[in-house]
Amino acid sequence: MESHPSTQLKVGIYLTVGLIVILGSIFFLGADKALFTSYTRLHSHFEQVQGLAVGSVVSLSGVVVGNVEDITFVPDKNYLDVKLKVNTKFLNRIREGSQVEIRTQGALGDKFVYIIPGDPRNPVVKEGDVLEIAKATDLIGILSERGSEANKIFDIITELQKITHAINAEGGLVKTMANLEVATGHFSRASKDAQAVLEKMAQGNAGEKFAAATDRLESILGKIDRGEGSLGLLVNDPSVHNQLKSFLGGSSRKNHVKSLLRTSIEKED
Repeated sequence: MESHPSTQLKVGIYLTVGLIVILGSIFFLGADKALFTSYTRLHSHFEQVQGLAVGSVVSLSGVVVGNVEDITFVPDKNYLDVKLKVNTKFLNRIREGSQVEIRTQGALGDKFVYIIPGDPRNPVVKEGDVLEIAKATDLIGILSERGSEANKIFDIITELQKITHAINAEGGLVKTMANLEVATGHFSRASKDAQAVLEKMAQGNAGEKFAAATDRLESILGKIDRGEGSLGLLVNDPSVHNQLKSFLGGSSRKNHVKSLLRTSIEKED
């Protein structure tokens, strides 16, 4: 059966129209109806974008509200202008005073712009407004922002590694742990011995004797402090001290005492 040219033309037109309809449906579904969505452009000025790229996600409190549309240099300043394309239906949540920061998500370290909402009582931001930059809160951002201080952390880790290696050299750590175990055993035995002594003292009258001895010693010291008895007078009476000083202090008496001592020693020899 031969086909006429008109029939082939009709089939071609039907196929073309069907293909256009299919491609149009895929386009509208895949693009999330972008042609019917209104966007507002906002800006942020960063010193560095840390791997952020055009098309990166813009998140508002964890909700995806747009994408990064463009990244350009700010004239006469060492800043990068990041243009944010935000869905207008979420603009009511972005108030003046809102801040942005670059965060990291996923195991691959993808960068995205995170918007921190401002005070809900403030006016809504407008097209072209510049959002303030917030201080980095994720670990990667902090390390990137304070790189010079982060180097100190790695220096500390290196020093700890050296100390650990020195302690563990030639089995030093094992020996230290063994000595610690021995010392712990000795302390445990000493504690048990002390406990046994205390138990014996509690069973007998040793505790009562010790308390009585303590009371007598306290009584004796109290008498001495009050100047009672010979020892108390010697300690508290300055006249006794002066008499001893006068007896031993003069040169003639001192010589006399020395001669008596010398004579006594010679007689013993």
